[in-house]
Amino acid sequence: MIGFVALLIAALPAGAADQAAPSAAAQPSIFDKAINTPGIGWTPYGPNQSARQVPAANVPGGNAVQVKVSAPGQNPWDSGLTYPTVKPIAAGDTLMTMVFLRAPNAPEGQTLSIPVAMGGSEPPYTPIASEPVQVGSTWKSYYVTGVAGQAFAAGKANISVQLAGAKQVIEVGPAFLLDLGPNFDRSKLPHN
Repeated sequence: MIGFVALLIAALPAGAADQAAPSAAAQPSIFDKAINTPGIGWTPYGPNQSARQVPAANVPGGNAVQVKVSAPGQNPWDSGLTYPTVKPIAAGDTLMTMVFLRAPNAPEGQTLSIPVAMGGSEPPYTPIASEPVQVGSTWKSYYVTGVAGQAFAAGKANISVQLAGAKQVIEVGPAFLLDLGPNFDRSKLPHN
């Protein structure tokens, strides 16, 4: 996590750190770019799943949401978790999601493919970006980046973790959705 924060602070616009006063309160923070309320504000949805909060000692905040999927759906997005934005997104803005995930029952060395996406929270669910990530039995942070093709009002976009692809148990920890503004060089962002 410290490396992630250091990388993102380095991604602030040139001179932003130099313009800040020396006090800690005045220092720029990458979390100023968060457009969700960082934490575990997940909302489960869909059939054949149950969710509960569980302790997670190896993630920031120490908590996660455990989702048990009892049967796969027709589509991976038929059930899962969503996490809303609290700030607007402008068309052309570069976005990055970081989410902590683990598959506690995955055999050592094996992974489950879990789609993580960003996009509209209402029909037609306009996508911003989606990526299947390979989740193993230990906690790890995963990243999805994209550029918004349209503007979204606050609360009208979200992060989603799509879990209906298989009968499985997934634990989802804190998530951060950052709006890095237009014309950001995505090659400087972490990736899976």
